Amino acid sequence: MSQELSRPGGPSPAPSTGSRLANALAALLLASYALGHLYFRVAEHVVLARTYPRQAIGAAVGSASLLRAAPHASSQVRAVAVLAAVAVVSHLEDRVLLRPMPTPNRTHRGKVVVVTGANSGVGFELSRQLSMVYGANVVMACRSEERCGTAAAAIAGEIESSGSLRGGTVTPMRLDLSDLSSVEEFVDALGERRVDVLMNNAGFVPPPGMPPDANGLDPAFASMHVSHFYLAELLVRSNPALRVVNTSSGTHHICAVPFALPPSLFGLVKDRLPQRPGCLDEQYLETGIRTETDAAAYIQSKLANVMHASSFPARHPGSVAFSVDLGWVGTSIMPFMRGSVNPAGLGMMRTAEVGVRPLVIAALSPVYQLTSDLPPDSARSSRPDGGGAVVNVLGRAEDAFGYGWWRDGPVADLSRGRMLVLAERLWDVTEVILKERTRSCSSDGEVACKE
Repeated sequence: MSQELSRPGGPSPAPSTGSRLANALAALLLASYALGHLYFRVAEHVVLARTYPRQAIGAAVGSASLLRAAPHASSQVRAVAVLAAVAVVSHLEDRVLLRPMPTPNRTHRGKVVVVTGANSGVGFELSRQLSMVYGANVVMACRSEERCGTAAAAIAGEIESSGSLRGGTVTPMRLDLSDLSSVEEFVDALGERRVDVLMNNAGFVPPPGMPPDANGLDPAFASMHVSHFYLAELLVRSNPALRVVNTSSGTHHICAVPFALPPSLFGLVKDRLPQRPGCLDEQYLETGIRTETDAAAYIQSKLANVMHASSFPARHPGSVAFSVDLGWVGTSIMPFMRGSVNPAGLGMMRTAEVGVRPLVIAALSPVYQLTSDLPPDSARSSRPDGGGAVVNVLGRAEDAFGYGWWRDGPVADLSRGRMLVLAERLWDVTEVILKERTRSCSSDGEVACKE
């Protein structure tokens, strides 16, 4: 009888080989998805943990609870738990804790805003929001006249079809940042227009081995830093109150993070690092800018964008400048981000619509509102009247070199003070480059005329 009674409650039949493989595959896919979300949103996660530690701990505990709620649950339940955890964290980062967008008002309408790299991705969405929502007159600066015209027509059509009386205008113009003479031609073509905001947005991920350009410079450094620097210098001549916003990247921290490791750990990775300590050290500024691109070309250029914004207000009193860390945003900047199935579409990274919000905040928010995020010592040294800080992925201003890895460590001195000295050195080197290669000069002598 005991045997008869035990049969209904006995052990379940062992799962078939097919079922085990299906469960293993599902577990692998879920783990890959969770790791993808962690990787592509690392900037958001780091800023969240640093700025809102309580909320970050709560999100982590809540996510862990969801994942541990049913250790022997079915694959469907585990999938729901993973997706719910991802949704909670994404909602916190994209909606709850992201600084609210500036409220459109009469001061925004009619502002002349130049956006470089405006025909696609972040530049296109930025041009769209600034013109449609805020009524700005956006000059879309692009290398391809055809693609620029198509993009501008799409935005103009959307403004017209919306019937909004608040909509601004979009004007396509050619600008090839690989050619300094194109920068001069672009500014000449602007004529008497007084630019209020310059969005230095154009960028690309250069493959290693690109040869020096016609001016003998690293083409990534030349396009993403030198040309944007020159454009700002020319535009500030006609508007000393120019606001400059550089699209940078949290990857500039990679110039410090490995070198902050304990010597025993650093020894394991030092031979694999393409970048030098601080990236833009004296050796790079002396010889590295005149070589072909290497694996560190992108992060070097992004750090240059940060340094440019940190120095600009002091060099041009009355002006405003910020750099912006967008994190990963769903654009076509890298091949794996294109196509119908991509990380942004899967929720692993921000869409362009959400991703550009820190840029809009940096472009239109009052300076005092942004610099109020900074600790007193950083606010004083960042010139609270002109910014100079980084606007992070949550739309909050932070010191560019305020994280713990920017320090005088056992491997190298990458302290904040040291990096600000290198920023000044970068400015001086860039001025020399422009003096040797351009025809234009600024009214205050910041960029001397070519003889």
